[in-house]
Amino acid sequence: MRIFYIIMISCLVFSCMGLNRKLLSNEKLDSIDIQNHKRTYIVHYPKKWDGSAIPLLVALHGRFGSGSTMIKQTKLDLLADAKGFIVVFPDGYKRSWADGRGNTPADESQINDIVFIESMVKRLIAEGSVNPKQVFLVGHSNGGFMAQRLAAEKPDLWKGVVSVAAQISVFTLKRKLALKSNPVSVGIIAGTDDPLVPYSGGYVRDGGEILSVEDSIQRWKEWNVCSTSVEKKTQIFKEDLTDIHIDFYRYESCAENTKVGLIQLNGLGHSWPGETPMIPFIDQGKTTKVLDGSKLVWDFMESL
Repeated sequence: MRIFYIIMISCLVFSCMGLNRKLLSNEKLDSIDIQNHKRTYIVHYPKKWDGSAIPLLVALHGRFGSGSTMIKQTKLDLLADAKGFIVVFPDGYKRSWADGRGNTPADESQINDIVFIESMVKRLIAEGSVNPKQVFLVGHSNGGFMAQRLAAEKPDLWKGVVSVAAQISVFTLKRKLALKSNPVSVGIIAGTDDPLVPYSGGYVRDGGEILSVEDSIQRWKEWNVCSTSVEKKTQIFKEDLTDIHIDFYRYESCAENTKVGLIQLNGLGHSWPGETPMIPFIDQGKTTKVLDGSKLVWDFMESL
């Protein structure tokens, strides 16, 4: 009987997370064989698309997620319809990404997610639906660390990269220093009270040492040869009779017209801004409904 209840609870959780989501008429499920594994991804085309080459956003889910849960979590499909870009939601290996920190199933199985994601993007470009000069990347949590790794190792693939609830890991730092790759525009959206990925750096619960958010921004400033001039603004949002202060930092004067940005979510935690936490049995810190994380991400991309 206990096993029955565990199965029922698991089914309910994964159903709520969106794993059973049905494809829409303007979506397709595709796959690529990498390392003898069938790697799948959902492509969402904007509803009013005329078939011309348009921008692409790759959206990487967090640990325990999937492409389907990322759609439900972020509602980037709705934003893509409104703004007119393609968004692709790939599935990680056993709901994880090989971001280099070592402890995810993908890392432990030595999965090459760099090849998978690059191959997926190049296939979409070859189909003629994507403008190769307007390819963007965003990731949340484990997907955010993967986005940082891709920014460091494949900067020429992206016009802009944003990590949500993730910053530079020590692994990615070492890779970047060894590769000495080109500049790329990078943004970080981070909650100062994130209980899973410490804003001040250190060690993450699922393994691996990371830099602080401030140190990560400083590294990207150095790599992109940015000036010290910074544009700063603060927005205050009202929620449940309390104020939420969001600080925006933008370094505009960088090499090759790149930019570096930080959106500091004061007092907030690990969740994608505006979402209902997808994994209710893990404490992710304070959440908010008044922010739209997807809009924050695309506002940065549109500014590039």
